[in-house]
Amino acid sequence: MAKQALVVYNPTAKSQNPDESWIARLVAELGHQDNYVTTLFPTTPETTVKDIIALLRPDLDLVVAAGGDGTIRSVLAALAEAKSAIPAALMPLGTGNVLARNLGIVDERFFADPLSRAFDPIATGVPVRIDMGMMNGHYFAGMAGAGPLSDAFMVPEREAKTNFKNLAYAKAMLETMAMPPIIFKVTAAGRTFKVEASGIFVANVEDLGLGKPCDIRLLTDGYLDLHVLNPKNFAEYVAIGFRFAAGHDDEKAPHYVLRVKDAIIEVVPKKGLRSRFQDAVNKIRSILEGRPVPESRSQFIKAMIDGEEVGTTPMRVTVMPHAVTVLVPAARVEESQEQDKLEHEKAQEERSKQSGEPEPVNAKAAAVEGQVVSDSRKSDYEPGEVTAFINIASTHDGEPTIAPR
Repeated sequence: MAKQALVVYNPTAKSQNPDESWIARLVAELGHQDNYVTTLFPTTPETTVKDIIALLRPDLDLVVAAGGDGTIRSVLAALAEAKSAIPAALMPLGTGNVLARNLGIVDERFFADPLSRAFDPIATGVPVRIDMGMMNGHYFAGMAGAGPLSDAFMVPEREAKTNFKNLAYAKAMLETMAMPPIIFKVTAAGRTFKVEASGIFVANVEDLGLGKPCDIRLLTDGYLDLHVLNPKNFAEYVAIGFRFAAGHDDEKAPHYVLRVKDAIIEVVPKKGLRSRFQDAVNKIRSILEGRPVPESRSQFIKAMIDGEEVGTTPMRVTVMPHAVTVLVPAARVEESQEQDKLEHEKAQEERSKQSGEPEPVNAKAAAVEGQVVSDSRKSDYEPGEVTAFINIASTHDGEPTIAPR
């Protein structure tokens, strides 16, 4: 009996493939490998998650999400909202392709066919239930964010992303250097604090999904990572660029991560203070544009999920554990299993050295809500201590305010 496949694709997503030849190849391979009968559904700007849910027939065996991060998010959101067990295969046609990169589906080599790895998981991939995040009622697969650095993910036009790919974000990132940081009020892990930052993100993927593929286990652990970024000078902006574009662990990058299950992110309607570098860039930009750089003191600023503007702050973010099934390259799953094995052996070795101590558990599975898991400037934390990665800097209206070092 023939299997049924649904391909939901964005016909305008052409950053990785300027024509639609991939469709013919996909349909041919589906028919050849498992005798699939394929239904194609091209999306439009008006297509909603509910529209996709209506396509999820009981007889479907596979859903292929083909497009950029927005299309992939919509398809996975539909499957999650419908509580469907139908596996999803990802066909990355966009610029960022955050989740696909983290799953090892995008070929990062120069001059390589960016879709060369996308067809393999359809035939040999392993179905894995992964987490998703939810921000103000909207699912996301990669990350949610707010602030000038977050805005840079939303600025590039489709034509620029098609022609220049990831370089299209460079201009937007440069423009953020002229913007003052935002004063955020964050409630997470049972505490509330204020922090000054140019960007704050809550991510389902490691290192915002950029620079390096994440450990698959981080997509299934029931946690999200809250990232605080507050570069003050040119060197720190460059360090952040290298960290997230190339995966370098640069100690100069002002980057802090807190593991959370949920978080509330609000904006304090007060003007943040530019650094000397940001002030200089602001003056240059104002001269070039012939007008002052617009600033906001509103508590309502744009919120971003997976590269698209979705409402405003405040952001109420929570993890949705094991929300959807995706097909993961077998090699990535094997890597994860091998890492589990190595960590288990290391735990046994430690136990033998410390007779009478309880056996340590898998470090990835033992994440503690509120634990600092990454700080490019300090490694000797006390788990659960927010002050391990932020210092009390000043006060606003008599309230303690904490900001990155």
